[in-house]
Amino acid sequence: MSGSSSPWPIAVTDSLLRFGEEDQRGRDALVKAVEAQDTAVLFASLRADSVRSRWLKDQVARLGWPPTVAGSDSAAQAAWLILQHSPDTAWQAGMLPELERLASTGALPPDDVAMLADRVMVKRGAPQRYATQFTLLDGKLVPEPIGDTTGLDARRAAVGLPPMTDYVRRMQEQFKVPVVWPPPR
Repeated sequence: MSGSSSPWPIAVTDSLLRFGEEDQRGRDALVKAVEAQDTAVLFASLRADSVRSRWLKDQVARLGWPPTVAGSDSAAQAAWLILQHSPDTAWQAGMLPELERLASTGALPPDDVAMLADRVMVKRGAPQRYATQFTLLDGKLVPEPIGDTTGLDARRAAVGLPPMTDYVRRMQEQFKVPVVWPPPR
């Protein structure tokens, strides 16, 4: 499961890049679906996420995590996007130690690992650490429970995430819905 030191086969890397592009196109559609409250798009996105994550899980088991190539981290970024959006929480949690190791060597951005860690915590019903996960509730984005808001911006800065005021502003611009911040007590 560890990151491979040699490149993935070109055909597999090409598929990974294509899947990464599909993932992002799907996210663009989700933004519009949130605005329109279109659940059909959500269900289609979940199916597509499942297909992509099963494919990536097989490749990672066979080849390891895709290496970051000097000058281009597109394959590793595409893999992270697919893992981040995977419905397979157990696989996400199982990959966290490897991604933390890769981040410690500079092969993966630490903010990506923080976002994945928050996602896993939320899916498991535990409070998140970096406040990266929100849910749509009554037409507003509301933060999932946060374990400790004291020092939140410092924790975020330590992994390369922006301060919450900037993050909230970006979410409002991207999703065109109000964002509840600070979290209700």
